[in-house]
Amino acid sequence: MAEHGGIDRFAVREGLILDQNVYFTRMEQRPFVLSGGGIRGAAHLGVLRAFLEAGIRPSAISGTSAGALVGALLADGRTPQEVFALVKEELKRPRLTRRPTTVSKRIEAFLRKNLKHQRFEDLPMPLFVSATDYEKGGQHIFHSGELLPALMASCAIPVVFPPVQVEGVYYVDGGVSNNLPVEPFSATKAQVVAVHVNPLPVFDPAKRGMLRTMDRVWHLNFRELVVRSAKGCGLFVEPPQLSAFNMFEMGKADMIERIGYEWAKKQLEAKG
Repeated sequence: MAEHGGIDRFAVREGLILDQNVYFTRMEQRPFVLSGGGIRGAAHLGVLRAFLEAGIRPSAISGTSAGALVGALLADGRTPQEVFALVKEELKRPRLTRRPTTVSKRIEAFLRKNLKHQRFEDLPMPLFVSATDYEKGGQHIFHSGELLPALMASCAIPVVFPPVQVEGVYYVDGGVSNNLPVEPFSATKAQVVAVHVNPLPVFDPAKRGMLRTMDRVWHLNFRELVVRSAKGCGLFVEPPQLSAFNMFEMGKADMIERIGYEWAKKQLEAKG
C-alpha cells in the first residue's frame, strides 16, 4: 500500500469515499494524457476534478508542457483543487516580466518549492514527461531520474523560453513533437483519457496580433498529430470554449478551470 499513499489522500480529500479499505474496489483507474497549452492547462485540473467526482482517478499520467507541470503535481500526491490553489497563489504574485530567463527561473522556483518528491521513481503515481530533442528532433519521454530538469525541458516553449539541457542534450517544449503524448500507454490506448486544451479557434483574418498569430501557428503545427494520437483513445476531452483564450491569459485561470470541469462533467453524463 505504500506506493499508493499519495493516491489514498487524493481520494479522501475529494470526499469520494468514507473508508479507505473500499477505495481500490470502488474507484476506476485509467491512464490520463495531458496536453500543453500555457494557462489553458488549468482546464486539466477542472477535467480531473470532474472525473474524480465520477469515481475515476488516474492510474498514471503522461503530459507535456503545461500538462506535464500539472501532471507532476498530481502524481506528487495532490488533488486537482490543491494544485489549482498553488497555481492561483503563484499568479497573485507580482506580474511576470517579459524576460524569458526570468520567467523560466520563476517556474523552476515554483516547482522546487512545491514538489514533495524530487525523482520520478519516488512519485506515488507513474509519470511520463514529454520533451522535444532540440538538436536531432523527435520526441523524448522522461520517466526516470530527476523531475525538475525534465519538467523544465518539457515546458521550454521555443522563442518564449530558452532550451533546457539535460544530460548533455538540449530540449524544448514537448508540444513541438507531439502535444498529446499517448506513447507510454500505446498498449492500453482504449483505456486512455486524453485531454487536449488547445481546440483550433475559428480563423478571423481581422484579428492578427502577434500573440494571436503565434498561438494559431502553434495550434496548426501540432493539430494533425494530435488528431492521430487521439484516435483509439477511450475518451477524448477537448473543451471547445477554450479556443477563446490564448496561452498567456494568466488572469483567466478561474474561468478556464471551470470550463474544463463543466465540459468533462457534460461528457461523463452523456456517456452514462
